[in-house]
Amino acid sequence: MPFPYNTALITGATSGIGYALAKRLIATNVFVVAVGRRRERLDKLVATHGPSEVAVEACDVSDLDGMAQWTKRYLCFPLLDSRLSFLPHLQSLSSPASIILVSSALGIVPLPRCANYCASKAALRSLAWSLRAQLSDDGQRSEHIRVIEIIPPAVKTELHTRQADLVAVGQVDFGIPLDQFIEETWLGLENGAADEISVGIAKVYAASETEKKKAFEGLLAMVKEQSGKV
Repeated sequence: MPFPYNTALITGATSGIGYALAKRLIATNVFVVAVGRRRERLDKLVATHGPSEVAVEACDVSDLDGMAQWTKRYLCFPLLDSRLSFLPHLQSLSSPASIILVSSALGIVPLPRCANYCASKAALRSLAWSLRAQLSDDGQRSEHIRVIEIIPPAVKTELHTRQADLVAVGQVDFGIPLDQFIEETWLGLENGAADEISVGIAKVYAASETEKKKAFEGLLAMVKEQSGKV
């Protein structure tokens, strides 16, 4: 089925997966609100596609005051976003909405050389599971909101070229091509059936957590039986 939303807000839209996904959405006639730190890349998006197809906002997600301002500004849109600031607005909608989080295969199977990155992605995956359960348990107020987790493998982006140790040994050109990743991810989003979209080796890693998911579901059932809520 076609992608179900007419408007998407994407953070981290000035490089890598975020930038490529923004372009893919625009090509599919989805109006994109692109948010990122690099004003020149945002301006390039507008120059290329025009203000009728994309709106941009320069904002650093670590700037909490700035985040609050553009959250208020864009509450008029149905949103595709990883920022929980928008959850109350999504709950107020009568139309379907999704919170789409981009985690990583390294959030499932960590790599010691980038322990902080792996830990942050593992936390994001845990958040996806918990938020999905909370919204499912929230009844009519949140039944129209989905939580979808995209799980990439290593993807060829500029992320690797910014790591001095990899540059020093000439090991920056690894991972699957960005275009391939976006195409496989887009097929999953269009299909609309899965709450997790894994690509490449991430499929193997995600499958390894079958027993963990059963344990999670068992814990939810036990807690709900005892307290009435998850």
